Amino acid sequence: MKTVSAKLQWLRPEQSGRRAPPSGPRYSTVARFEQQRATWREEAWSLVIEWIEPPDASLAHSVNVRFLVDDAPEHLLTTGNHFELMEGERIVATGVVT
Repeated sequence: MKTVSAKLQWLRPEQSGRRAPPSGPRYSTVARFEQQRATWREEAWSLVIEWIEPPDASLAHSVNVRFLVDDAPEHLLTTGNHFELMEGERIVATGVVT
């Protein structure tokens, strides 16, 4: 299973994000990739996010990400690809594969 590095930016509550980022060091939720915007509900994939470092004062940090399941489209984990972490219909973080 492919694991890659990413930069993650948690949204603040006033941006309709969470009250605080998860405490880590691991978190899993559905991701919406830029390439899947139109079809993400039908082709949703969950990511496992593992903290490399805790979020800084701006709620940004470096993480490792991988798909939750083996048969996921690993080509989405290519450097430069952007994604959003979703909790239901709400975007709680944005990320980019580094």
